[in-house]
Amino acid sequence: MSDRDLRAVLAQILRRPVSELARRPFPYSSSHCIEELDVLDGEGGRLAMLFKDLGAVTQRWAKPPFVRDPLREIAAYEVILAPGGVDAPACLGAHVDERQERAWLFLEKLEGRPLWQIGEPQAWTTAARWLADLHGRGLPTSEPRLLRYDARWFGRWLERALARTPPGALDTLRENYRRVAERLSSWPTTFLHGEFYPSNVLLQPEESGFRVRPLDWEMAGVGPGLLDLAALISGRWTEEERRSYARAYFDASPDRLRRRGEADFLDALAHCRLHVAIQWLGWSAA
Repeated sequence: MSDRDLRAVLAQILRRPVSELARRPFPYSSSHCIEELDVLDGEGGRLAMLFKDLGAVTQRWAKPPFVRDPLREIAAYEVILAPGGVDAPACLGAHVDERQERAWLFLEKLEGRPLWQIGEPQAWTTAARWLADLHGRGLPTSEPRLLRYDARWFGRWLERALARTPPGALDTLRENYRRVAERLSSWPTTFLHGEFYPSNVLLQPEESGFRVRPLDWEMAGVGPGLLDLAALISGRWTEEERRSYARAYFDASPDRLRRRGEADFLDALAHCRLHVAIQWLGWSAA
């Protein structure tokens, strides 16, 4: 898009003219093109922000077609996150023009470090507790653009994983995956991030510890919140470390998300971790 078009949209969002605009690519990887903007308005005020073009897909990180909806993240910010007081980046505005296939999102530019760069256990425990708070808030789940993480969703990813693995490699899993889908579908549903991986969790240091600011809500949806926890604790952890972060989430969760106690919770989490692995296998299947 041209600077002229972008300045015109920014003037509408900010409700004041834009006298200067500087643009540069944002180094953070995403499914969409992201730019850093430095804006000088007609009143002399400066504003740094991120511009996310939800209509432009970067091929390296492209999501499967059946999950793409350029308006989902906008809806998440405007309908759920901002009204619900969720501590995500502030949404400064959005511009949608279906005729020109535009879906532009303007966000607060945050300073901080992605969680994967921080080795302190306190940081990971804080993120797990923050996640439990998100899931326990009872945020609205009726927004039609949200993904539905249900039995159909789980089965679809198994089909995709089977399509990209050698014949017979997943036969045992295929025979038993219905039980996995049933287990996950029976867990209490909540609004969830959908990709709560450490790369999508920005932390800002504070005197008392860390402030958690999750990014990239493109896969926001409704389903078992333990899928977010499974994404958070994926990676090279010892079982003791992984269980410690899971327990931090469990202890911070309301009773309705604990179900029948810690053993039941950990069993459901193990099923979620299995699904996350299957989803990665099926991510780029044709």
